[in-house]
Amino acid sequence: MAESSPEYCPASTSTSGGESSPESSESHRKIENCQVCGQKAHGLHFGAITCRACAAFFRRVAAGANFVIKCRKGGGKCEIVSNGRSCCKKCRLKKCKEMGMNIENFQYDRDPLSTSKQITPSMAMYLGRPEFIILCDPETARNSITTKIDLTEIIDKATKILMSDIKIPRSSGQNRLRKLSTASNIERFSVSADDDFHEVTAIGLKETMSFWEHDILTVAKWLTHFDEFQDLKPDLKLTFLKTIWSVWNRLEKLGRTTMFLKSKTAPSWDETPIFQANDVRINLKDLKLDIEWLSNYSVEQIAYYIEGVGDWSSFHSIQPMLELDPTEVEINYMLAQISFSFATRDLQGELSEIAEKFLQLIADDLHNYYTRELSVSRYSDRVLKMMKINNLVMKNMFERKEKLAIARTFDIFHVEFSDPEMFKDMF
Repeated sequence: MAESSPEYCPASTSTSGGESSPESSESHRKIENCQVCGQKAHGLHFGAITCRACAAFFRRVAAGANFVIKCRKGGGKCEIVSNGRSCCKKCRLKKCKEMGMNIENFQYDRDPLSTSKQITPSMAMYLGRPEFIILCDPETARNSITTKIDLTEIIDKATKILMSDIKIPRSSGQNRLRKLSTASNIERFSVSADDDFHEVTAIGLKETMSFWEHDILTVAKWLTHFDEFQDLKPDLKLTFLKTIWSVWNRLEKLGRTTMFLKSKTAPSWDETPIFQANDVRINLKDLKLDIEWLSNYSVEQIAYYIEGVGDWSSFHSIQPMLELDPTEVEINYMLAQISFSFATRDLQGELSEIAEKFLQLIADDLHNYYTRELSVSRYSDRVLKMMKINNLVMKNMFERKEKLAIARTFDIFHVEFSDPEMFKDMF
């Protein structure tokens, strides 16, 4: 696209001229000629007294496509004559603006308007930096010391779980989803009381590492309850775990929170509790964060990037889940579906094909669950609602990737992982 001229107004659209009513021209009756071309004036148009021809010209050019207009003679001082028919368009547009014409003065409601005002550029435009980090000193980011996080010990623990040759047998009539439900045991949150959980009010690096270890090992144990997964080679198992652990835990936290809330008299999420681990509950409104290990900026400065502080999009799925009121089997289907769907997008070749196969297996098991266990033949509506929730979670993850791209551009975070691929969707 060609560069836009500084004399050119931002594009906008309208369907009629900016003509004024007789009342709006009362104070301008002394001006009989068009302030642009000198011909007989018609009235107040876009903030200036003009003829119909100049008003139509300004509406067509100033509110049209964003193209470059060049001066005929090159000097920018062409004479505006003959209703503008033989004049230079660039100079005519320039004269319109000098007379105060502004596309924003279009009179949609036909009320009298005053002449246009110059709009002061925003500080974000002036500095060339997003508003949410406008007070962040670039030197602060450049002078930061990188925090290096070694995940070796956690990965070793997860590997031992994944490499266990012991297959957990299915009980009679138990399909894959039932077996996965046994592993997650998410139903327990529906019968838990408030005092069953330890409420965490402050989180730093130590607590964060503890949560990550819990999350990774929980997914590893859950995967071992999937028979076909246990048949994979060791390196493929580990690749699957590293790929899906983040999205699995994102949905599982929403699921356990839903299970806890749905036992209440009037189940709804009041933006307060999130259940981070088996016995840990977090009050997001009272939570204190220590992010010295993550960034040199304060929590307030980079809240835009922090989930539960300036970014609440990840929790928008809780209310739809409450309205769905899913069973434990349905939640485990959602966990498997979002995990293996994510794997098909993120992985390639053999791994992507394996993930597709897993998706088909759990779809068959869900059908059997509805038709055989619940004796329900029409269940498409519930599946549709589950997929909408999963798609919302995935959408939030992809939107977060865009935020993280901005964060990396401005060096917001100063953390380095021994296995960076596992945290590419987080930092």
